[in-house]
Amino acid sequence: MFTIEEIKKKLATNPIKKHIVFPEGEETIIQDVAKTLVEKNLGLPILLFKNTADIPNALKDYKNIQIIALDQFDTAAFEELFVQIRKGKTTAEQAASLLKLPNYVGCMLVKTNKASCMLSGLNNTTADTIRPALQIIGVKPQYSLASSAFIMAKDNQRYIFSDCALNIKPTSEQLADITQMAAEFGSLLNFQDIEATLLSYSTNGSGKGEDVDRVKKALEILKEKNLPYKIEGEIQFDAAFDKLVRDKKFKNNTLTKQTPDIFIFPEIHSGNIGYKIAQRMGGYEAIGPFVLGLNQPVNDLSRGATFIDVLNTAIITLLLA
Repeated sequence: MFTIEEIKKKLATNPIKKHIVFPEGEETIIQDVAKTLVEKNLGLPILLFKNTADIPNALKDYKNIQIIALDQFDTAAFEELFVQIRKGKTTAEQAASLLKLPNYVGCMLVKTNKASCMLSGLNNTTADTIRPALQIIGVKPQYSLASSAFIMAKDNQRYIFSDCALNIKPTSEQLADITQMAAEFGSLLNFQDIEATLLSYSTNGSGKGEDVDRVKKALEILKEKNLPYKIEGEIQFDAAFDKLVRDKKFKNNTLTKQTPDIFIFPEIHSGNIGYKIAQRMGGYEAIGPFVLGLNQPVNDLSRGATFIDVLNTAIITLLLA
């Protein structure tokens, strides 16, 4: 996987700079991240403010930071386009109301290619960030849903956990899509010879039940696609994580690495709990969540994110754009 420093170098040396929109421009952390992106020549921030009076004078010295005050911003064209996108699901009056919200304006800037990507969430729930993204930007045609992923990092270890934030209990078909999105994400981050596991409370038939069958069917769907990476399941976490345990519990499995790159959780309970256990007890840094499967990148921040968290997520978001 690329390190953050390698991604910074790629962005800094790319002559085409991408615009990233931050709907929470009033936040000091966001302003500091925007300044850093410009100073390091990594990207071109667009900061949204609800009111002109909230714009700090210090930001006006940064000519490469675009500032939009929503109390003076004409959203008429966005409202008309939004009604068209929604195809009868939203009235003109509803569109006018929604386009007063920064996340909706931010997504429209991405949709109309005035920005390449968006990052929000310091003061918004995941739903507040993702809902307009799904309504405006939409899911890639090859996928049935959007998903999420965390990069779990510790020392030189890098793993992808998915889906830990969006989908409550995916179907087999959706689990297959989630796996493909996670592998695509890993490829963009330069993971090599990707290996993925579909987690369960059962390993290779050791347990029975509807949830085991759901994971097994997802694996069958993926195997039929002849994808360019190794996938194994259904498998318990200990066997997935450790080759010695895996080879004892799951004879003739196809994985070759000591630890695979991608862990796909069967539903949101185990995924959300699992990444937080790794983070709090295992000492892993949880970078993300990154939203996967959208036509253009829109990513979500934890409401407790630090400056470094926001900066690193912004840098990876720019890479994905």
